[in-house]
Amino acid sequence: MVLMSNAPDSIFVILGCGHAGAQAAATLRAEGFSGRVILIGAEPWHPYERPPLSKAVLAGAAAPEKIEFRKREFYADKAIELRLGVRVARIDRSGRKAIFENGSEQPYDKLLIATGSRLRRLPVPGADLPGVFYLQTLDDSLGIAKGLKPGARIAIVGGGYIGLEVAASAAKAGAKATVLEALDRTLARVASEPMSRFFEAQHRAHGVDVRTGAKVTGIEGSGRVEAVTLASGERIPADLVVIGIGSQAEDALARDAGLACDNGIVVDCCGRTSDPDIFAAGDVTFHHDPKSDTHRRLECVQNAIGQAQAAARAMMGNDRPHAEIPTFWSDQY
Repeated sequence: MVLMSNAPDSIFVILGCGHAGAQAAATLRAEGFSGRVILIGAEPWHPYERPPLSKAVLAGAAAPEKIEFRKREFYADKAIELRLGVRVARIDRSGRKAIFENGSEQPYDKLLIATGSRLRRLPVPGADLPGVFYLQTLDDSLGIAKGLKPGARIAIVGGGYIGLEVAASAAKAGAKATVLEALDRTLARVASEPMSRFFEAQHRAHGVDVRTGAKVTGIEGSGRVEAVTLASGERIPADLVVIGIGSQAEDALARDAGLACDNGIVVDCCGRTSDPDIFAAGDVTFHHDPKSDTHRRLECVQNAIGQAQAAARAMMGNDRPHAEIPTFWSDQY
């Protein structure tokens, strides 16, 4: 088999600068790929880690440059072309090119989609008021951090890991945090009941008002958020609201291009999609897990990195399937 790494004129394009995209670019160079590597991201920031957004960045313990994956000279040293602050509008599979929103085009020989996930929006009146935040990007985290002040009233909609991590950061900053979870326990979708109760007790011990069975019906404010209203009729005063109610695969580009999608982009153990020239890795994928012989979508740093490594090698013609038991962590208090 002739590996693509021996084709210096080849162009490998990666869409997405998160854990999967950045890792794939680094892996291509580490594995000896000698063609062009183009890493494209919608945000203006150099590729950075996501987990600190709800922890160290909120706490003011990590400046933006401190959470970047690698020093900026790495990309120049490895001849990885960074294109930041640009968005791809569609993928032309027949012409093998990515078309940007401004109409410009980028041809590719192999394409990797690592666009991650998009946040679920809270469908209630007032959810677009100033002072209402979602947490996905560095800009989101920096915006929330400005409001985490002693005495500030922070309402957090959603008691998953992100919501609880934000609550911990708020409490450590001296803010008055209230967690509003619609189900009967926090972490209900991802953890056992004993673990849920452990975390709830920890938060209450730190002064967080944890409320389960709390269904949000609206967000009120005159020009800016002032309160969250519940189905019970109760009104929770708030100076800032953070919404964390889950996410969905950011697979619109793949769907529009006609790739097989089902709760994400369907890929095999090497990240290969239904198009032999297109691969995918990370949160956007609905991938085959050989250990359980099922398909699933994971929002997990370890999985994103492992899939990216496998996909990068497969793009070069070196199939080494990704098969790992995923691990998860949360940093609270």
